[in-house]
Amino acid sequence: MKRLWFLTILIMFPAFVAACAGSEKYHKTDLPDPKSYNAHFGDMDADGDEFVNWGEFTAYFQHAEKAVFDAVDLNQDGNIDHDEWHEFKEAHGLEHIE
Repeated sequence: MKRLWFLTILIMFPAFVAACAGSEKYHKTDLPDPKSYNAHFGDMDADGDEFVNWGEFTAYFQHAEKAVFDAVDLNQDGNIDHDEWHEFKEAHGLEHIE
């Protein structure tokens, strides 16, 4: 019986560790409430180039913080692309806005 418990714990522990690893925060720093940054990507992309730069971000979100922009810009290229924006929204449970 002890051997069965040991085997059960041995099997369950890696699964528990893997489940906990998936619950990491999306951002490395604390940021303002992401709900105040919910928007349709196309509405932010003022020049229609499929990227949102810092100027477009601050024009759309007058309360914008650079730390938020930098956190959404996953590849740190100075622009937010459509995929980065939707990854941010999905990570925070934000709804798609038409």
